Amino acid sequence: MQHDLRLFIALLQEESELSTVSVEVDTKLEIAAVTDRICKQPDGGKALLFLRPKGYDFAVATNLFGSYKRSSLALGIKNMGQLTDKMTDLLHLVYPFNLQNIDTQISNLAEFNKFKPFHSKPLWEKDKTVSTLYDFPFLQNWNGDGSNSGNPRYITLGEIFTANPDSSTQNCGIYRAQVIGANQLAIHWGKNSGAACHLTLHEKLNKNMPVAITLGGDPSLIFSAMMPLPGNLDEVTFAGFLQNLPLNVSPCHTTPLYVPSTAEVLLEGFVVPGESFNEGPFGNYTGHYAPTGPAPVMHITSISIRPDAIIPSTIVGVPPMEDSWMANAWERILLPFLQKIHPEIINIHIPIQWSFHKSAIISLESPLPGMVREISSNLWKLSWFANSKILIFVSSEIPVEQSGTVSWKAINEFNPRHDMIINADNNRIAVDATGCRLQKPSIQRGGDIDSLISNRWSEYGLA
Repeated sequence: MQHDLRLFIALLQEESELSTVSVEVDTKLEIAAVTDRICKQPDGGKALLFLRPKGYDFAVATNLFGSYKRSSLALGIKNMGQLTDKMTDLLHLVYPFNLQNIDTQISNLAEFNKFKPFHSKPLWEKDKTVSTLYDFPFLQNWNGDGSNSGNPRYITLGEIFTANPDSSTQNCGIYRAQVIGANQLAIHWGKNSGAACHLTLHEKLNKNMPVAITLGGDPSLIFSAMMPLPGNLDEVTFAGFLQNLPLNVSPCHTTPLYVPSTAEVLLEGFVVPGESFNEGPFGNYTGHYAPTGPAPVMHITSISIRPDAIIPSTIVGVPPMEDSWMANAWERILLPFLQKIHPEIINIHIPIQWSFHKSAIISLESPLPGMVREISSNLWKLSWFANSKILIFVSSEIPVEQSGTVSWKAINEFNPRHDMIINADNNRIAVDATGCRLQKPSIQRGGDIDSLISNRWSEYGLA
């Protein structure tokens, strides 16, 4: 496993998973347009390293995790199924399982605690040649980005660290951050995110909230920070669990936060309670612009970098994009949690085009009438599915990842009058395509005829 962005890029080069762009390219739209076209290639194309962003001294890396293979390499695994096995083994140690308290239960496990981060000397340091956010090649991805205020550039792959007022609980999340001044960012985090909860606690005390943003570092932390982990489960320790080796962290210069020692860039500062900026619009995965809205403002007080820093960035837009592939990791981590709640669940698949609507295809073992109604009702109570638009349930013999087969079963084996469960209050739908209500025999070929044609296949003269 590689614990450094540069080592990961070197690994991609070795695996023929990286294309290097040596000509000068513009950070305004051009890098994003090139990346978007590459993302649409079969299996996600290749990772890109732009060596000469126009007007800047730092290289930009995009589409680093934009394929099944590269996402697996980032986590040091051969296939995503290994994540399911790891999470299943960990949850087996939790007894009795209590989803409402699962973050504490996991945090108390010795098997999890052995992945707590180690403190080490940082590779980043203050550099007098870099004094403002304008010194970095942050990208404009879409024409209308930031048009409300005329600030089109965003940090899109920043690991944003916050903590509660006594610094006892730290959170790390991936949120977009709009560059709105030489030393100011408008950060878009959800109202129920860890960062938002920490800000609420600081507001009650009328205290500024320390914030740190890192770029680069260990790829596993990017995945961990992206995942909607339960409760206050520590993302840095969970990243160590994902890659089976603890991360190295270092204290910030001016804030009481700990961040990856191998980060390429460290931005430190604070958010003032009650201060906001109309962030956006922002070109989103829906194919439309996310509208403008109030976002907390981070005031930068310290900037540290590694020499010859590489700036990682991700482009969000109509799938398939890089984040579509990264969502596979969360899908595999989520499955063991769901199986603990409902053992009848065999598998789950979040199609690339559905990823961020929290909708899914779910297969069930021996489904019975009423089972889908019960399970969907329970899933909708979870934060993971509270905003889902549609859940499609099939029986266990259907491969959930084969969307064509799922579509065929869904259109043939559900009756909208009986098998569509509508939650009108939240505009949610569950479709029971398990066929459990049907009493029709399934068509099958006998083993004798299958054996016969297999033995005679060459005689038929068919290619």
